Amino acid sequence: MTRRFMLGVALCVALAIPGYVLAHPGHVHKVMGTVMTLHDTRLEVRATDGKTFMITLNEQTKILRGKAAVNVDELKPGKRVVVRATETKGKDGKPTLVATVVRLGAANTTASR
Repeated sequence: MTRRFMLGVALCVALAIPGYVLAHPGHVHKVMGTVMTLHDTRLEVRATDGKTFMITLNEQTKILRGKAAVNVDELKPGKRVVVRATETKGKDGKPTLVATVVRLGAANTTASR
């Protein structure tokens, strides 16, 4: 009986650890979607599942199209993006997403007819 109890406790602990590990700050998030707005250093992206994310841009954020770096002015409403962001705690203690890389879709290389 004691052996089964200890096995049950060990199983509960093993199942609880992954939830705790995934919830810690510093976890990398990947957001795929469309740019809704850009306010100074805050990018609003509507993900493919319909959720909206406010993502902070800073001086370390890389904005890329393919392998080439592009200016922040390229982040216009309607552009499709993939954002890799790290979750940190904001000044108010709430979780905040800070972008490390913003990838824009490939430029349209075909001429319109």
